[in-house]
Amino acid sequence: MANSEHLAQLLQGVEVWNRWRKENDLITPDLVGLDLHGMNFDQADLHDVELSGANLSGDDLTEANLNHAHLNSANLTGAQMAGNNLMDAELRGATLIGANLNQVDLTHADLRGANLIGVDFSNANLSYADFRSANLSYAKLKSANLKGADFRDADLSYVDFTDAQLLGTNLNSAKTIGAKFK
Repeated sequence: MANSEHLAQLLQGVEVWNRWRKENDLITPDLVGLDLHGMNFDQADLHDVELSGANLSGDDLTEANLNHAHLNSANLTGAQMAGNNLMDAELRGATLIGANLNQVDLTHADLRGANLIGVDFSNANLSYADFRSANLSYAKLKSANLKGADFRDADLSYVDFTDAQLLGTNLNSAKTIGAKFK
């Protein structure tokens, strides 16, 4: 259950939130399960925040810091997340259908079982990310760094891998019907 004090800080806007985070750097904000749909988190400091099960669909998270954020089972459908730091983030079972993750850093992120249909990962750093059993059908991975990424049992149907770096990428048991490798 979300912490009402943490929500109150967030609702005051990104500037107030970021200042509060700096002043309370030992607190792990708890925003579990909240409906935050339609909010603007551009440049918000959301590192280490507990957002599992939250609804962030359509939100502007451009350049937000989501490093180590817990977004398991969160709804990020259509979210704008270009330029985000999502290193080591947990997104197990999250829904990101049609989200813009262009140029994000998802190094070592956990996206097992996530619904990533049509997500734009162009120019993203996905090195060592775990995509096991995720659905990435129709996703764009153009010029993405996939070094060491794990796509075992993932649905990669019609994914565009043009100019992607695939060194050490695990595609065992992945469904690659119509995938474009160049």
